[in-house]
Amino acid sequence: MLQGSKLLNFILFIFLMSSLLTSCGEDTVKENTNDSSEKQGKLDPDAEYEIYISDIDLNDSLQYLNSLYFTKEDGSSLDVAAFVNKQEEVVKLVEKAVDGANNRYEKTTYYVKNGKKYISNEHFEDTLDKTNPMFIERITFYDDNENPIKTRVRSAKFEENLNKNSFSEVEPYNCSIKRALEAINQQGRFQAKFQGLIFAGRSTYITVGEDSEDGYVSALLVQYENETTKKMRKNQNAMLGKLLDINFQKVIDENGFEFQLLLGVKEASEE
Repeated sequence: MLQGSKLLNFILFIFLMSSLLTSCGEDTVKENTNDSSEKQGKLDPDAEYEIYISDIDLNDSLQYLNSLYFTKEDGSSLDVAAFVNKQEEVVKLVEKAVDGANNRYEKTTYYVKNGKKYISNEHFEDTLDKTNPMFIERITFYDDNENPIKTRVRSAKFEENLNKNSFSEVEPYNCSIKRALEAINQQGRFQAKFQGLIFAGRSTYITVGEDSEDGYVSALLVQYENETTKKMRKNQNAMLGKLLDINFQKVIDENGFEFQLLLGVKEASEE
């Protein structure tokens, strides 16, 4: 049995040990809580991109705009759709193209953030190896200066099997958005320069596009005449190469035929 002074010392020792253990436990809990908070506050970089893609794709308030549908004599074609938010900012571009020379179809989706290319998602058939063509999906993430920082690729013999395969990381690849922007804005080689009239039965089409034999052109059905279309009819040669300001609408008739209806046209000033 402990004597008085020894008992008092023993009680004090137990009290001090309990205080130390409690303090250590609290520090451990605080440390774990802080670690957890820091981890929750920092998303995986890939997750940030995936969240942005999801937010754009699920946003049904975006306005949908189309470029002209351009074609070339070798079978090439190009069509671009733009998705615009309420602040009139383009947040997504979908470019569909056919390379007639190589018989290759491509679909590239660009996600735009703060006016800069943020993500590109390419789907295409790699036909370079004609004995073993493969369908490819290539996704690239970009930094604030539009420099590629990460590229992931997956492939499959059949397109429907792409989603079943895993991505592998490859050397960062910079997918140019220039052509898509030029097409949607009618700039560069996709300017609406008058290339002539086409008569098909009772219908008249105006063609616009590049001033070259193998350039991209687009045809629009003339529904209503105005001063500019009358001028074209009167003297096509004088109008050739003139830059036009075009208002149009894509239409699908009861037979499923899709065409571009010319709603308005006038000569534009070339700057």
